[in-house]
Amino acid sequence: MFIKFGNWILRCRQIIFPILHAGLFLPSSNIFPWEWSFLIGGVLIVAGVLIRSITIGLEYVIKGNFQRKIYATIHVPNGIYSLCRNPMYFGNLLLLFGFGIFSNSKLFVLIIFPIFLLLYLVIINAEESKLLEKYDDEYKKYKAEVSMLLPDLNRIQTAFKGFHFNWKWALKREYNSWFLYFSVIDVLLFCNGQIGSAMTIISAVIIIILYALLRFLEKMQFLD
Repeated sequence: MFIKFGNWILRCRQIIFPILHAGLFLPSSNIFPWEWSFLIGGVLIVAGVLIRSITIGLEYVIKGNFQRKIYATIHVPNGIYSLCRNPMYFGNLLLLFGFGIFSNSKLFVLIIFPIFLLLYLVIINAEESKLLEKYDDEYKKYKAEVSMLLPDLNRIQTAFKGFHFNWKWALKREYNSWFLYFSVIDVLLFCNGQIGSAMTIISAVIIIILYALLRFLEKMQFLD
């Protein structure tokens, strides 16, 4: 059941997820005074970006949508994957929760974010069922030792020994996502009345220029 539902989510997530993301811009009562939502949300967003970037720059498990089905090649029980089994999804959830706080939307934090959490848990269970089929006892041992989402910070001192962070690889894989994050932040600041239309346009132009520069660097193979 989890595999079928997970496959369905992956097939439809290009529709489902944007609809849920749009909840950031729906009218809602506030959670905190703006200063607190800006600070807390900003910290969570930065944390989510860092976790995704570190995961990609060190070790990356190719999981997700392959020919519109659950797909997983290898599991990596070391590096950041020794802290939790799904660091990318943990980073995604931090980002989503951070954006919910940043937008100061009680609707998103209390209703939409739990839906995201449920969908991610279903996807994770579907992916891990495939990994259990492939690795059996080895993956069962890994599951017993490492949590699904919450990182074990007690292991952080030894987790990254012998690993090299490839910042070019992380930049190449993530700059499209960064473009989206900064664009959403720009729009949210405008929608919440924190910046005017002129500053919104200036910020958007800067974001687009930086995005175009990174695309150019990628095409010139500088990020390879």
